[in-house]
Amino acid sequence: MKTYDITEAAEFLKVDRSTVLDLAGSGDLPGAKVGRAWVFLESDLVDYLRDKVRRQTNERREDTSLRQRKSKEPSTFTAQPLTRRKRELPKLPELPEVGSEIGATQVGITT
Repeated sequence: MKTYDITEAAEFLKVDRSTVLDLAGSGDLPGAKVGRAWVFLESDLVDYLRDKVRRQTNERREDTSLRQRKSKEPSTFTAQPLTRRKRELPKLPELPEVGSEIGATQVGITT
């Protein structure tokens, strides 16, 4: 039976060392403190991970099922037909004819 220290357990679970310390300290992750060091059994780490996978998978399935049921329920919202509002465009300035001299006053530049 293989055992892991805190760092190896963190690597096995793909989490930070402090996360493993928190989980072990709260009793969520099975482990034993031998002296000042934590020791974890490989089988306990695998069981913990499998339990997490099962729970999270079931939660996702329930969420998906709930969303699908809600989408099939008739909506109490009655949509109003969309109407387009006509927006008045600003009046464009009159431009001089091509080829004519353009003065500052014709363009609207004030000095």
